[in-house]
Parts: sequence; C-alpha cells; structure tokens
Amino acid sequence: MKWRTYALYFLILVYVSGSIGFAYNPSFFLPFTPFTLLFTCFVFLCYQPLKKKTFILAFAGIALIGFISEVIGVKTGLVFGNYYYGNTLGIKLLGVPLTISINWALLATASILVSTYVFKNKWMIAASSSFIATSIDFLIEQLAPRLDFWYFSGGMAGMHNYIGWFLVSFVAALLFQSYLKGGDKKISLIILGLQLLFFGVIYFINFKI
Repeated sequence: MKWRTYALYFLILVYVSGSIGFAYNPSFFLPFTPFTLLFTCFVFLCYQPLKKKTFILAFAGIALIGFISEVIGVKTGLVFGNYYYGNTLGIKLLGVPLTISINWALLATASILVSTYVFKNKWMIAASSSFIATSIDFLIEQLAPRLDFWYFSGGMAGMHNYIGWFLVSFVAALLFQSYLKGGDKKISLIILGLQLLFFGVIYFINFKI
C-alpha cells in the first residue's frame, strides 16, 4: 500500500527536521511531542499484522505493563527512583502521561522484533531487547529535564532507573515475544533508528557544540 510508504517517508522527515528544530528552538517544537509519538505509533502499527489479535493484545499488554510500572514508579520511587513528569508529554493519569504507555509499547516491541534478527532463544531475545530499550532510555535521560519530559530528584537518572528499565523490559519480552511473531522487523529497525537519530542529534548539538 503506497500510503504506508508515504506515511513512513513523512515520519522520517518529521524526525530529521524535528531533531534539528528541537536542538535550536525547543519551545516551538515541544508541544508537538505527544502528536509525534502518536503518529510514530500509527506508522509502526500500519506495518504490523493487525489481523492477528494476538499481536494487538501483546502490544497493548506491553503498554499496560509500562504504564503500571510508571505509576508505581512515580508514586513510590521503587521501580525507577524518585522522579516526576513535566508537561511536554501531554495528558496525565495518576501522574503519568498516557503517551508513556505508547512509548513503552513501541520501544519494547520494536526491540523484541529487532532482536529476533540475531537470536532464537527466548531468554536471549528478552535480554537483547531489554538492553536495546534501556540503551535508548539512557540517551533520552541525558535530555529529559531540558525537554521537560521528566525530572529525577537527584538531577539525573541513576543506576536504579536503568535496572528498573531493564527488568520491566525483560519481563514484558518474556511474556509477549511469542505473540509478536510475524511482526515487521524492518520497520522496527527504522523506528529505533529514528529514535537514536532524533535524540542523538539533539544531544550532540546541545552538548558538543
């Protein structure tokens, strides 16, 4: 379907132009963040086998696990450390932006599918996908306060956060990877690449120039 290709090209354009725009004029681009996440999710799902109910349920399950872990994290500090969310990511429920569940589902699902390029063993897939998702979170964490995403009480996220990210991602991968079979690996790689490009460019411009 050509419209899917056009949507993907437009998404790439949004990420490339947005990364530069965010770096130099974040106040203008920040309000578009929730819509960018929603559009990213839309394009990603357009390439997936949505006729398989198991895939949809697995994607939704990962989103739910991510959201619940964030609520527990914000309210107690047990999962990721002590932190709270800013306003950039949109409407909140129980102190957590609803778009965060989408981000969890996107990152975890894409990481799982990309990991199946290399591994077949479910434990290795879970470990690999968790490492990928946590690595991307590590990059985002360097910019989160500046972009009004979230704020940690100590200023920056500590090891507690990354251990929490790895464990939540690992559990999600173990529970749902078998239901994600048949998912599009190429679009998953593209989505992860766009995330790395986006936050990598912002980081480079903000901290290296």
